[in-house]
Amino acid sequence: ALVASAVAAEQVLDLVERGVGDFHFYTMNRADLVFAVCHMIGIRSHEAEAAGSAAA
Repeated sequence: ALVASAVAAEQVLDLVERGVGDFHFYTMNRADLVFAVCHMIGIRSHEAEAAGSAAA
């Protein structure tokens, strides 16, 4: 699962560098992988952001 997340994150970052700005992920009942990809590319949930700012 870690390899799949890393490869997907690399592909997304490559697409961003090429000008793609919008993405849609199909989770196929594997939301944990999409969550990991989002985390790797710097996208955090609102709950995680709120928890982080509350801890600061």
